[in-house]
Amino acid sequence: MAGTASAAVAAIPASSNVLHPGGPIVTASGSGSTTVSLNWSGYAVTSKKQFTYVHTTFVQPAITCTGVADQWTSNWSGLDGYNSDTVEQDGTFAHCGGSDNMTPKYEAWYEMYPANSVSVFAVHPGDIIDSSVSYANGEFTLTISDLSTGKTGGVSDVTCSDCERTSAEWIVERPELCNNKGTKCFLTELADFGTTTMSGDEAQLTGGNVKGVNGFNNIPIDMVDPVSGGGFISLDTVGPISGKSFMATWDRSGNTYPLS
Repeated sequence: MAGTASAAVAAIPASSNVLHPGGPIVTASGSGSTTVSLNWSGYAVTSKKQFTYVHTTFVQPAITCTGVADQWTSNWSGLDGYNSDTVEQDGTFAHCGGSDNMTPKYEAWYEMYPANSVSVFAVHPGDIIDSSVSYANGEFTLTISDLSTGKTGGVSDVTCSDCERTSAEWIVERPELCNNKGTKCFLTELADFGTTTMSGDEAQLTGGNVKGVNGFNNIPIDMVDPVSGGGFISLDTVGPISGKSFMATWDRSGNTYPLS
């Protein structure tokens, strides 16, 4: 299933690391109709028909930095990744940077995972962000816009033979960092984003109409951290869907988590 999308991409600079603000879900376990994940929280929808569109808007949340390294958070919408190995996605990330890890930094990005992320412009807390991914005539268009400043970035006319389009997602994530050779990767801690609301959450299937997330058999996703002795502890709390929106509230940062 895995493959490299045919987009010309360049990694977001992150010292000697490669950042993946979005990537496939890392599942931990399941409980009823809820998926438990080490890196995602939010909602996903799946279908035997292929998805052609996904969209969300959100107000860029401000993060609180405490001087701890490797604390990040990311809001995005995308196709694939819930039950496949590619993800076509765009959104924003926020992390605690600077020499003392006390300087909040915010950036918009897009990604055709497993290709690296592409940074497109800086954003600011309070900015209204619009994220969408569409597919038509064999090509993807990824568009990320800051409606407060008028900035728009992304990529179009991207082909991907391995992209299955079997799911759509609206996600708050703690991203993956890898060294520049990709041999050692880990999930970051989850930066304190307070609360964030993802609104106008819509998707479309081939031959169908655009519908809100509430119009699909949606799957809630809880982000967790393993605890010693077994079990998990939640990193944020995802509220129920109301119309086409849901809210996520930060609970704790957790710990970095190594990935094989």
